[in-house]
Amino acid sequence: MKPFYKTFAAILLAGVFSCSDDELRIADTVQQLDAVESVNDPYLLASVIKQTSLFYQNMSFDNRRLPSAVQHMQSNYQSGDNFYSGFKSPIDDMYSAMNILKLVDGSIGLADKRASKAHKGIFITFRVLLFSFMTDFYGDVYYTEALKAREGILYPKYDKQQVTYNGLLKELEDATALLTAGTEPIDKSYDLMFGGDKTKWIKFANSLKLRLLLHASGKMADAGTKMTALLNAPLLTEATENASIGYVGVTADNSWKGGNINWGSVDEFNKRRPCKTLVDKLTELKDPRLNVWIAPVENPWTTDKAQNGVAVTTIDPNGFTYTSKWEYLDLNNKDMAAQTSNITDTDKLYVGFIAGMLSDWKNGNGHYNTAAGGVVGNFKVSQFSQLFRQNKHNLLKAQIMNSDEVQFILAEAAAKGLISGSADAYYRKGITNSMLRWGVKQADITAYLAQPSIALPADKAGQLAKIADQKWLALFTVSAEAYLDLRRTGLPNIFNNGRLSGFPFPLRYRYPGNELGQNRTAYDLGVSTLTPAVDDQFSKIWLLQ
Repeated sequence: MKPFYKTFAAILLAGVFSCSDDELRIADTVQQLDAVESVNDPYLLASVIKQTSLFYQNMSFDNRRLPSAVQHMQSNYQSGDNFYSGFKSPIDDMYSAMNILKLVDGSIGLADKRASKAHKGIFITFRVLLFSFMTDFYGDVYYTEALKAREGILYPKYDKQQVTYNGLLKELEDATALLTAGTEPIDKSYDLMFGGDKTKWIKFANSLKLRLLLHASGKMADAGTKMTALLNAPLLTEATENASIGYVGVTADNSWKGGNINWGSVDEFNKRRPCKTLVDKLTELKDPRLNVWIAPVENPWTTDKAQNGVAVTTIDPNGFTYTSKWEYLDLNNKDMAAQTSNITDTDKLYVGFIAGMLSDWKNGNGHYNTAAGGVVGNFKVSQFSQLFRQNKHNLLKAQIMNSDEVQFILAEAAAKGLISGSADAYYRKGITNSMLRWGVKQADITAYLAQPSIALPADKAGQLAKIADQKWLALFTVSAEAYLDLRRTGLPNIFNNGRLSGFPFPLRYRYPGNELGQNRTAYDLGVSTLTPAVDDQFSKIWLLQ
């Protein structure tokens, strides 16, 4: 994968906010007319890759809604994300996707004029990716009439999700055909994702098709047949074959979100803590990714009085150093005793923030020394590792889809009998690819895979549970797909963890508020296909009905 280059298309597709319905739609028309003027394929390719990758990655760390919902992260300060509050209000991510799609569709038109088949195939792949995001998260959305303002369609209808899915799968067939037939070179400098390697773009398109087929496998009778047809097609297979891009680390725009360029204060970083669900699973499985992702607790509790004040120095696999100082849990100390109901972990160096806990930094594992804790400090719960405080690092990527996800898709499909092949082989390849992607040594991977706790059981339900556990771990920092998987399968079964009992899991995003006023007819029809027919986070879209 190549890092962001400094030169990008001079195209700014800002969101439009207006009191006038017509002003909004006219602005759409102007953007579509002007988007690609005097811009060539390579510039457009770089911009589309960059904007889409950042859109996906920012949902997984910067915005806490999804990583908190899937219990990879919990909020440590002034947030309701630990119990899904971010899903209660209308969410405008559909418009963010549409703004990129304006650029994508303009790029497809330009590629057509220039007979650039390979570039057109790439742009269509991104078009499918972004429309699939919209329909997966919202339900019925505009698709067949979207982006046709130049044709006078200012208020596009919402297509039924089944229609959209069928259309997207057909578009991916078109994309792979165009990529295969295209003879023009793909500029290495502007192909930020695959460095001009057309074969890898074909692999990405096919892998995306696998993802969509798995999403719809409960609703499409021929999903298994279509997945089987892809088994001999090029797919993202090796640990180095990932639809992701690296960071340059020079400006806010090309730096990892958690680094000090974007977050000058450490407070934003401290507001995000690893969830106890994640830390406990990594610890239980003796997973070597634990100390890649998670930092040791600053002042861990000890029940051994002799350990009080003893310092421990830890150096993680990436060379980051941490010092922990044990603190004896003395229940004769009234301040400590007052926190006993919040103390979840003692005698552990790695501790997560309990799922569903109120986002008050004082609650985490009985942190009592609030005077020394600062505004968002907590000395009793792990932070994320210093890896995630960097502006750039070879392990930090803006990710869309990784090869380990593809292997877990195949593992689940094989376990369900949708495709032939060994679920165990796909499962182990998925674990291996994920660990290699995070820099784990092969010897450590081999030892991990040899554990009895990793082996797939004989029964189908047990296999699916194990596959889901490992896929959920592999999707750390790929929260959009982790959320869709958790919603689709109910695995891993983490819905009542911690303090979450009584908080139903959200099933979709609510439509953006502007749709209610500006595209009411389409909005009403879209809502009518939900079960129940209410625009809230608990109504079921077609995929879930």
